[in-house]
Amino acid sequence: MSTIYLKSAYDAPSEAVLAAAAEGLVTIVGQPELTADMLLAHEGLITGNQLDQNAMLALKDGLAAFLNAGGRWFFNGHMLRPLVDGMAQYRPIEAPKRADFNLSSVNPHPLFSGIELSKLETNKGVAGFYGRGCNPMPEDAVAVNGLGPANVPVDWVWARPEGGRIFSHAGNDLGSIGLEWDLAGELMRRIIGWTQGGTCFAPWPAIPSAPAADLPLAEPETYTGMRNQRRTGRRRVVAPSCGTYYHIRSLEGARYTDVFDVICAPEQLGDVLQPGDILWVPCRTPAQRMIAQKSVLARHLEAGGTVIALGESRSDLWLPDVSFTGTPTNWWWWLDPAADLGVRVTGAAASHPLMAGIGSKDVTWHLHGWFTPPDGATVLARDGDGRAIFYEDKVSTPGTMILSSLDPMFHHGSHFMPATTSFLDRFVPNLKALADA
Repeated sequence: MSTIYLKSAYDAPSEAVLAAAAEGLVTIVGQPELTADMLLAHEGLITGNQLDQNAMLALKDGLAAFLNAGGRWFFNGHMLRPLVDGMAQYRPIEAPKRADFNLSSVNPHPLFSGIELSKLETNKGVAGFYGRGCNPMPEDAVAVNGLGPANVPVDWVWARPEGGRIFSHAGNDLGSIGLEWDLAGELMRRIIGWTQGGTCFAPWPAIPSAPAADLPLAEPETYTGMRNQRRTGRRRVVAPSCGTYYHIRSLEGARYTDVFDVICAPEQLGDVLQPGDILWVPCRTPAQRMIAQKSVLARHLEAGGTVIALGESRSDLWLPDVSFTGTPTNWWWWLDPAADLGVRVTGAAASHPLMAGIGSKDVTWHLHGWFTPPDGATVLARDGDGRAIFYEDKVSTPGTMILSSLDPMFHHGSHFMPATTSFLDRFVPNLKALADA
């Protein structure tokens, strides 16, 4: 029996996962293909932070049966849907300071044996990638690593009374952490080993060390779920949600949810999209989900519709006439107080309704690449080399495409990088005003 590596993302798995698959230790399964029977035929499961929690919720009983049979699940990310009885909604540290991201061992676990946690705490000197809160510990779970003075349990292991074990890592995928120290591959190999019955706590701690009794966590949020509302007298705003934690929080959380008339899976767009709708594809949408809807999007644009596509979703693969060049991301530039990323909004942005009140500072956090817009397109923001990172295209189709390489919803949904929330605080009301006009 092997471990299922559930592939929810577009990009290929890491070299460590591919090597394990070649050895027969791992079975790479696309999330749409996952079934309850498939789970029961394997001993381990690894999921990443692009897990579609809506789709996984439909397999809740199958997941419980897998665990009851002794299965082990390594969960990366923020738990926002009730996928397992006994687990609660992710909660971030409230108003965190740098010291709140200090990483320390609470109960030493073999998965981290010989690894200096200081090498995982920051990424190029920037803290917060490892985690910014926790999936609250179920009763009888054991904290592994903690954040800050209170030891907020960013990592924990739970031996469920009904059977099976869950290792929760409430941050970026653990198998991608420690790249600058060449630790990511080793961590992934250890994760795979753990899911296949590798050493956990031996023996299980009778009286484990515990985090602080009063943790500095924000209150749980309410997420309103999918919807399909009719509107008269105004254009609808439609958002395809891939069920990732950052889509759920950005689209369904109280801060922005009122602007969205329709929140649906990408696969439902063909049934719900109307010619007058403004379709907003959130950033970091796994590209394969939109590639499958390419003909739906083409019809929408040919009918004069509007599509807004934000960054890290590979819009060049599913929208017409989009030329994009990706670049390595420098997220540590701001550590130098004198640094300037060079991003600037253009003169055309000042009169564009979607850019009202948005200045250069509001579109500056980091860069993922640039576009080569077609002749006649309107560039709204450029990088330090003068290349387009935000533009409007009304020339390639009868409709309107608004494209950006910026990824605000991912970071807002991850409680990471306040500048992205500041951008959305301006962009979302501007979009609502456009729809109401």
